[in-house]
Amino acid sequence: MATSSTGQNSTASGRESSGSPDQVKRPIWAIVAEIGAQVPDEEWAKVPSGESVNYRRYLYGSPKKDA
Repeated sequence: MATSSTGQNSTASGRESSGSPDQVKRPIWAIVAEIGAQVPDEEWAKVPSGESVNYRRYLYGSPKKDA
């Protein structure tokens, strides 16, 4: 294995590994779920709903649709 300028080992594919081979990496959705579970319900209530209906508005400037 080659060592990068940061001192971490890298494989031939260019992916760096900084832990032991026995360490299992967690999927991103598990990390997001863990962080989301730490947010109080009062804060989740402030998140606007129906934004997925209007994604074209935010990406392309299309007219707003009611949720």
